Amino acid sequence: MTELNHVFDGTRDNFRQLVLENSHKGVVLVNYWTPDAGPCFKLWQTLEGLSREYQGRFLLVNVNTNTQNSLARENSITSVPTIKIYQRGKVVESVYGAQSETSLRSSIDKYAPPARNTPIARAIHSYQAGQVDAALDILTEASITSPEDPKPCAMAIKLLLREKRYTDIETYYLTLPISIQADTEISTLRVHAKMLQLAERALPVDELDHQLEDTPDDMDAALSRAAVAMVQDNYELALTHLFRILQQDSHYGDELPRKAMLVVFSLLGDTHELTKTFQKSMREVLS
Repeated sequence: MTELNHVFDGTRDNFRQLVLENSHKGVVLVNYWTPDAGPCFKLWQTLEGLSREYQGRFLLVNVNTNTQNSLARENSITSVPTIKIYQRGKVVESVYGAQSETSLRSSIDKYAPPARNTPIARAIHSYQAGQVDAALDILTEASITSPEDPKPCAMAIKLLLREKRYTDIETYYLTLPISIQADTEISTLRVHAKMLQLAERALPVDELDHQLEDTPDDMDAALSRAAVAMVQDNYELALTHLFRILQQDSHYGDELPRKAMLVVFSLLGDTHELTKTFQKSMREVLS
């Protein structure tokens, strides 16, 4: 499992130490979020991915504005998601809304120290220069050199995702050692790729809905509808369709519905009502 060694939950009690004091040592990103806002989960996932990639070049502190309302008010947070970047005890930049990974990377790179000459850093440089295959070659070589390290493999899949090369992701995944395939980030990225590919190939939403009205047991249509709902951050609808498939056939599509539900649970968090409700239902079906 890939650890998040540079990600913390911010509270009133630890804010001074985690944010203000640490910002004198390096860059600190404070992510103000709430479990009630769908865009926050997509942004959180992007930020955690960047935290893994940057390997300590910035500290990520997540502040839940529902439980830390007074702290949010003191820092002039009026909407979420909002990111404030701290350096030397002061806010040097504020970012509002669910920005793209490219935009976030641009903001971070203004203040974070230069990357070390790692294979991942070289691959990213090649990719940004438009040399996609060269970047993938660097990551492949790195994974051969360090076969127990999942990070180069995860980065390769991320680059393929950005290029929408979904079939190549599946081919690449099947070449990986079993231990790397089992890595949480790797398996999650694979599920994302499968669902994105389904959403991209899906019929228009109106047609899918009519199809499911006529044939409620059509698992192919239900999975496509769930994929579209996931892309649109409509997690309740996605979970509803995925669970219905699970009830019909728990092994359908190499257990993709179950795996996709687990991905949604990770996005929502263990305390979200949807997670608790559907986790309970899932356990009852699979027991």
